[in-house]
Amino acid sequence: MRILYTGQEGCPHSKQAGGSSMKKNKIGELLIGAGLVTSEQIENALKIQKNKNKRLGKLLIELGYVNELQVAEALSKAFLFPIVDCNSYTITEELLSIIPKGTAEKKIVMPLELKNKKLLLAVADPLDWETIDEIAFNTGLNISVAVSTETSIINAIDNYYGSAEKIWDVLKEIPAYEGVEIVKEVKEKEEEISIQSMYRLSEDPPIVKLVTMLFANAATTGSSDIHIEPGEKNVQVRYRIDGILKTIVKYPKHIHDSVVSRVKIISNLDITNRRLPQDGRSKLRFEARDIDLRISTMPSFYGENMVIRLLDSATGLIPLGKLGIPAQILTPMIDVFSQPQGMLLATGPTGSGKTTTLYAILRQLNEEESHIVTIEEPIEYQLSGITQVGINEAIGLSFPNVLRSTLRQDPDIIMVGEVRDLETAKIVVRAALTGHLVLSTLHTNDTVATVTRLSDIGLEPYLISSSVSGILAQRLIRRICPDCKVEADPPTDLARWKLPPIEKFYKGTGCKKCMNTGYKGRIGVYEFLYMTTKLRRLIARRSTAEELWDAAKEEGMLTLFEDAISKVRDGITTFEEVASNIPYSQAGTIKEDKREETGKEEKGS
Repeated sequence: MRILYTGQEGCPHSKQAGGSSMKKNKIGELLIGAGLVTSEQIENALKIQKNKNKRLGKLLIELGYVNELQVAEALSKAFLFPIVDCNSYTITEELLSIIPKGTAEKKIVMPLELKNKKLLLAVADPLDWETIDEIAFNTGLNISVAVSTETSIINAIDNYYGSAEKIWDVLKEIPAYEGVEIVKEVKEKEEEISIQSMYRLSEDPPIVKLVTMLFANAATTGSSDIHIEPGEKNVQVRYRIDGILKTIVKYPKHIHDSVVSRVKIISNLDITNRRLPQDGRSKLRFEARDIDLRISTMPSFYGENMVIRLLDSATGLIPLGKLGIPAQILTPMIDVFSQPQGMLLATGPTGSGKTTTLYAILRQLNEEESHIVTIEEPIEYQLSGITQVGINEAIGLSFPNVLRSTLRQDPDIIMVGEVRDLETAKIVVRAALTGHLVLSTLHTNDTVATVTRLSDIGLEPYLISSSVSGILAQRLIRRICPDCKVEADPPTDLARWKLPPIEKFYKGTGCKKCMNTGYKGRIGVYEFLYMTTKLRRLIARRSTAEELWDAAKEEGMLTLFEDAISKVRDGITTFEEVASNIPYSQAGTIKEDKREETGKEEKGS
């Protein structure tokens, strides 16, 4: 529905409206007043914005605190501007000639209607009065402001300003360059598998139908991996759902070779090689989602074992504010990665969500002014605007080799998939000390153990203390299924854990939506070691792990176990889940929880 703002009574540019007082209503204050964000969330966004050329509203959306429509509605209500959808207007050549494309793209504005020298202008930020006044001055028109989402405006700019005829007109003005040759690189075409086309082939042979079913069901249930494991008489297929393996189906042993061959064909592997491990990849298109498939085969006693990892960017790329990181951890963590140099390390076992956290940070840091390079094995998700390099040891493309080349590519931010050896560690330390922000991972149990691990691989303590800015340890624990969640009795052995009183415990009874497990989805549990001056001195003096723990706790560090217990108190998970997955050795005395979660949806009912 089209809504046209025809008056200036609510316009902040009008002197009669009291424009000077309106200017004081910053977007953060508006959103806090609307109950959409908290002051802590605004502070986190402002810290990121300090060195970035991004609007506060856009940062809040990227962090996952609010969505575009919520911001637009809050601005509309505050300034009495209508909300419009740019796609519902017919944009003429006359309108496009009023505002140049460069201005529209840079300022995120779109001319929608012109009547009686009154221009209806869609803006994403009605608080950008300077731009609106400038357009009014340059055009000599009266401006009627309407609020729209940034996505709606950008789509309209692409649809109307970006027409083929206009691009061709620009190309005709570009001078010819003699002696320049474009050399085309020939690449192997990746095979893309469509669920629909695979079903059409399922009539003959039935093996194709079976493999299709395994992939489709795994995507539907949100599985991260498919395990195909041959036994003596049959083959079991297990899905890893929320970190736990669950047997889904068994099929006869005599068709196993055909199943393996089918998977190898779609992933470009050698179907004749059954004695050596192989790694391949393919892509699954399912329900309008592209899911990357990473296939690994391994010969075993009863036949080839196969594991297929499913990487779904729709669910794998999570905004930083939606990860469940406590405010007292997120705030210092933002301080660390907002700095132009230093090193932030994410640590934990395989499958604890380290890469997901680093990707969420990279999405916050990704902007036109920064050159970001990632070095991964393998590249899990594709991020636009970022240079991503995949490691290939077989051809000499190792972490140290790529890192050396990366430092010659003038990067601002470097993400290294993992620090595995002394050579890699020395290069990332040098990068962190010479003006680069470095993000990386290690496989250690907690934050303090990471310091010990870096020392064990050969790094001098003074290099660790001067280069590392912060260490984040994390785990993933299962959430209670919201559809079958009920109040539960306290655990029988609760007394031995020496915990503060917890009023209520919850559990899932098991239902169809959670496959009778009582759990659905996972949430992160975190511990952050912020490198204060005291900790840097202790590390440089080769202090013991116990001394580092004592110092960190004195400065208020929240341990993994303490964060996990707070999620039990909030009704998000069960105590049994915490006790079986989170190390308790460094928990110490747990005080009453006064944390504030960074996402309202993380709290249990």
